Amino acid sequence: MRGGIRSAAFILAFLFAGGPALAAPEAPASRAIQWQSGDDVFTAAEELTIDRKVAGSLTAAGQIVILTRDAEVAGDAWIAARRAAVEGELDGDLSIRAQEALVNGHVKGNVTFYGLELALGPDARIDGDVDYYAPSTARIDEGARVAGAVNGNAFETGRGYERRAEMRDRWREDHMRAQEESRGLAAPGYHMTAGGAVIFGVLAILFALAAPVTARRMRDGLVGEPALAGGLGLLWLVGVPVLIVLVAISIVGLPLAFLLLLLWPLGMIFGLVAMLVAVGELIASRLREVGKGTLGRIVGIIIATALVWIGISIPFLGALIWLAAVALGIGLLYIGFRTIERTPL
Repeated sequence: MRGGIRSAAFILAFLFAGGPALAAPEAPASRAIQWQSGDDVFTAAEELTIDRKVAGSLTAAGQIVILTRDAEVAGDAWIAARRAAVEGELDGDLSIRAQEALVNGHVKGNVTFYGLELALGPDARIDGDVDYYAPSTARIDEGARVAGAVNGNAFETGRGYERRAEMRDRWREDHMRAQEESRGLAAPGYHMTAGGAVIFGVLAILFALAAPVTARRMRDGLVGEPALAGGLGLLWLVGVPVLIVLVAISIVGLPLAFLLLLLWPLGMIFGLVAMLVAVGELIASRLREVGKGTLGRIVGIIIATALVWIGISIPFLGALIWLAAVALGIGLLYIGFRTIERTPL
């Protein structure tokens, strides 16, 4: 009984420390925006309270975000807010970007925090590690339980850049070690595995077989309009992140920012697939009799996939080759779909 009273007092102190804005945490339903992709939930509101089960992962943003004790998230949770409080149960990892955050629930994965102040309440149960990046030491109640390590990374004046450099060097060492320990073939440049190349090749073959006319248009665009295709692709790669930052400034633009965050990597994936289709069609057109029909398309795309994989395997130049392939592919998608065939009446 005493533990429950102390836990409630801890939470109330955290909430009311935020001032009048926290006095009514629930926002009107009309101001909340939510959409779902499979079991994953994306939601945004000025003041957001979540008190239900989420079958997948959760992405939430707002001025104030609260996960009550009734909240259950089966996957990971990503929260961006001015103030955040988590009391529910999470089966995955918890990542918070906020000025102030309170964790007072059960997190079965790791906790990562970026902001000004992190607090672990008396009912906090963390099965993994706690990594926080803040100018102050985390406030951890004596009743909190953390099974893993608590790693504090302070933003100290004059040392921020040095610490980031150390983190970058450690990441590079871990990444290279993982590549050395991997049993599969991997490209030494941009690190596309052989399995990844096969997947992209299969997607390109399916695309070419499903839309042969569009595939031929992309081939013609690669030959006749490479500058236009590359320019459009670079506009997507550079312009979308800038647009995300601009629209995310206002709370109203957060849903659009989330949508763009999903579309941006999808654009890169489809861009590389489109490039393989266009190059495969070009190779098939040079194979004469062998290159005709379905077999020719498949052979051309297989050769194109091998060439692109080898290209991005070149040290130092691999990233540039990958960038060029993706940028051209995104532009070729536009060229391939911009002309709509008219059916004769």
